[in-house]
Amino acid sequence: MSDYAPPPPKRPQRRSPTPGTQAFVVFIVLAMLRMLVFRPESGLDPDSKQLVTVIKVIDGDTIELTDGRTVRLLGIDAPEAGFFGKVAEPWSKESTQWLRSQIDGKQIRLRIDSEEKDRYQRTLAWVYTRDGEFINERLLSEGHAKLLADYGLPLDLEPRLRAAESEARIEKRGLWGVSRRSKK
Repeated sequence: MSDYAPPPPKRPQRRSPTPGTQAFVVFIVLAMLRMLVFRPESGLDPDSKQLVTVIKVIDGDTIELTDGRTVRLLGIDAPEAGFFGKVAEPWSKESTQWLRSQIDGKQIRLRIDSEEKDRYQRTLAWVYTRDGEFINERLLSEGHAKLLADYGLPLDLEPRLRAAESEARIEKRGLWGVSRRSKK
């Protein structure tokens, strides 16, 4: 008899994913995120925009419509106006006045991606002028609001919104130019 023993089985070598495979995985993940953000089961088309009329600008990120709805602009956070005994935040007056000058009493288009409402029962929407100007983005680019991405942003709007806020910060527009007073 021989002392020959078969060699142990070779373990397969692990290969790194190719760039094409990595791109495919990223594409699938982004597609799944888009489906979650836009919730296609709700039957809402993010490209359809309702034409409505603004009856009142409440503050820099909230408006009231002639149909009785109150709308909270998505993706932004304007300085608080100081309702219910609270002190108004710096730049809240300017933010509210700017929004009022743009859309108060005018027809606007709402893009509603989800039928959900916030805790105050406000409709959540992206707002456009009748001519298609994106108001949420303009509030950021003019420095009248900060980006609010805590709840996610639609993939088609996120780059525009981030760029608008970055530009305002760099140029020190609006609330980004307000000096911070030191507390004594």
